[in-house]
Amino acid sequence: MPLRYFEVDVPTKPNDQPGQRIHIFVGLADDPLAARNAAHDAYAKACLLHQSGQEIPHEFVSGWGARGLRPDWDLDWNKATAVPWVNPHGLFGTRRTF
Repeated sequence: MPLRYFEVDVPTKPNDQPGQRIHIFVGLADDPLAARNAAHDAYAKACLLHQSGQEIPHEFVSGWGARGLRPDWDLDWNKATAVPWVNPHGLFGTRRTF
């Protein structure tokens, strides 16, 4: 099965944060489950780099990244959803347009 882009939307857990927020990840995967796993892995790596004071790369070797990391948000990965990503710039947008 060819890889395709997925969008993974991860809501925050309801705690002391007003309103619901969603952290969005976009990257290549075989299917929605692989996309969720890749996004979760990228988030975990980005958090570790942030905690150690290192710069977070634009994307990891996996092609996934965590730009705009919000380490103070408590993400609810059990409620994460993954759907095929639609490029808002049309067919000719590049990978870096998201």
